[in-house]
Amino acid sequence: MQQVPEPALVDWIRDCVAQIRDASEFTVSTVHSDEFLLLYGLIARTFRYSDAHLTLVDEGMDGESVPLARAALEHAVTLQWIFVVDGGVTKFRNSIAHDRNDHYGNLANWMDNDELRRAVEKLDSPPEGKRLGSFMSMLRELDHKNFLEMNYHLLSQQVHVTHSAVTSFLMQGDADELHILYEQEYPYRYQAIYVCAIACMLARWVLARLTSDEVLLAELDRVSDDLLLPMQLADNITPPLKRRKGI
Repeated sequence: MQQVPEPALVDWIRDCVAQIRDASEFTVSTVHSDEFLLLYGLIARTFRYSDAHLTLVDEGMDGESVPLARAALEHAVTLQWIFVVDGGVTKFRNSIAHDRNDHYGNLANWMDNDELRRAVEKLDSPPEGKRLGSFMSMLRELDHKNFLEMNYHLLSQQVHVTHSAVTSFLMQGDADELHILYEQEYPYRYQAIYVCAIACMLARWVLARLTSDEVLLAELDRVSDDLLLPMQLADNITPPLKRRKGI
């Protein structure tokens, strides 16, 4: 597979970050106004995680930047699932309503705070209906030939306590000597940056659809071909899932 030069991917990520960071406003049609408010935070987090990833890479902390790349991918894939799957927006709205109540209810119990409990009781009751499934289920429902899952698993080796937590800080010396290290060389720097570039493309496509920006959509189509980045994952939807109409 052809490999896109790393500087081109970095420039793309920085361009995405600049678009949302420097925007004074977005023009959103009434058709998408509620969706925009619901989904903007996922878009912003995707770009900010990617931006923070590059910041750590610039500081020579390639390995420590990986959790941010993984988080960017998680937010972007979830965003795409919500937007391209029929009923995804409703399930997300149900999920965040329940999550808010559960969060503050747990805080009230952990802190044993009656005042917080009374405030929780005044919150609107979460709507009935289905909620989002697990992230891994959404990932697998939109993935093509396990490409995203493979990269997610690769990044997870650096995030969780795995064999790499041991082997990354040991170096074979002469004879039977082993040297311990503090600095580590992360071997998958390019893959992590590529994942951030994919995440930014997936998020920016949803932003372009929410704002009905035809000029941006045409530009994303061109960049998608040039940088080998998937623009949207709706083409991977198979039954029993249904593709949202009009995308």
